[in-house]
Amino acid sequence: MDGSRGRTGRSGHFAGTGVACTRTGLAWYGLGVLLMTTLFAFVVRQMLSLIAPSLQLSMGFTDLQLGMLQGLGMAVFASVASYPMGWLADRFGRRLILALGVACWSLATALFAFQSGFWGLFAATVGIAVGEAGLAPIVFALIPDLFPEKQRNTANFIFYGGSLLGAGIGMALGGVLLQWLAGAHGGFPGRLADFDSWRLAMILIALPGPIFFLLVLTMPLGNRNEGATPAAAVDSAGDRDFLPYATAHWRTLACIFGSIFAMAVAMTSGVMWFPLALPRAFGVDPATIGVGLGTAITVATFAGVLLAPLTLRLRRADADLDPVRAAAIFVALTPLPAALLPFAASAFQAYCIAAVQGALGIAASSLMPGVLQKLAPAHLRSRVLALLGIVNALALAASPLAIGAISGLIEGPRGMLSAIAIVSLPSLIVSAILMALAPRPYGITLRAIRPALAKDPT
Repeated sequence: MDGSRGRTGRSGHFAGTGVACTRTGLAWYGLGVLLMTTLFAFVVRQMLSLIAPSLQLSMGFTDLQLGMLQGLGMAVFASVASYPMGWLADRFGRRLILALGVACWSLATALFAFQSGFWGLFAATVGIAVGEAGLAPIVFALIPDLFPEKQRNTANFIFYGGSLLGAGIGMALGGVLLQWLAGAHGGFPGRLADFDSWRLAMILIALPGPIFFLLVLTMPLGNRNEGATPAAAVDSAGDRDFLPYATAHWRTLACIFGSIFAMAVAMTSGVMWFPLALPRAFGVDPATIGVGLGTAITVATFAGVLLAPLTLRLRRADADLDPVRAAAIFVALTPLPAALLPFAASAFQAYCIAAVQGALGIAASSLMPGVLQKLAPAHLRSRVLALLGIVNALALAASPLAIGAISGLIEGPRGMLSAIAIVSLPSLIVSAILMALAPRPYGITLRAIRPALAKDPT
């Protein structure tokens, strides 16, 4: 009898181990799908920046009109769509809503290539923005569905670093694609040979859309109910609806999301306007800038994503508050390189400044997904994380418009570089102040909602 029980116990152990391994493998596969989908989105987004000089040349757009396309069209409508996307994801399934978003931005990217006027391009940009509105909130809400808490920080860092690396890769791939199209343009058959290179580029990057739609739609999620909060516990905490939760914890949300917004204004200003600012200041072509800036973003990503977990390992004072305190240190250092940008004497120096500032900003930003996942009750997770999409979208609106307006007031080829610094430097200072104020209200919020949060059995 004892031996029988021992054999059964060992068999059950091996079976449980097999199930755990299967779940882990499916979780990492799911994370891979999310990473590849995000890279696809970044290629689309970065291409809109890289083709800005070509749009200005072929369409005669002003800097303000380009700012409206890159900022207003993307940002306002992404902001408007972000919370509804989060609500739909919480209610009908995060995987389904993310797949529909992929379909939306892919179709809008293809339609962008066939527009002949500003308002047609603006409408297509709105379609891209609406499709991408739920990307970051839904992905970061999906990660706790895929991974137990002890693996969540690792998954967050890998995804965040991979997505930012994807931004650099997307910029570099966009530059390579534009260079290739410039040389091969005449060899395209029929009407394609008469298309502008920027139109062909948008058509080509829209083609993988159906593949990513199917990958996301069929992505395994594991056990979504694992660690779910019982409805009675949520009711007793009074946090079933988003509005009571936000009202009770507004100080925490204001500090965290206010800092993220100010940081995003500064970071967006460089990524959006460097492809136009550096040709004016140093005479380099946009395709070369795509490769150079993509390399700078890649270096900054590796440095920032490695710096954040290393800092957490060195601190180890308070597992809940250490990420916020470490982020405050990184954000406080970002104004230093930003102040040097107007004095850059070459494109290479500008890339180096962008890399240092980017590494510090990325180190701080890579800590935010884990902070927000702890901050959000499970049943509100997509909606709380939708605030991330809203503040990033608002930053995307504010930064290009502000720089486009300011650069028109500053004469000379370096005017846009100065405009970038004028916008980004105060934003980084505000971000640092708000993040420094965040630990106290954040700790209060965690203590208030923790009884209603699920405890992962693993």
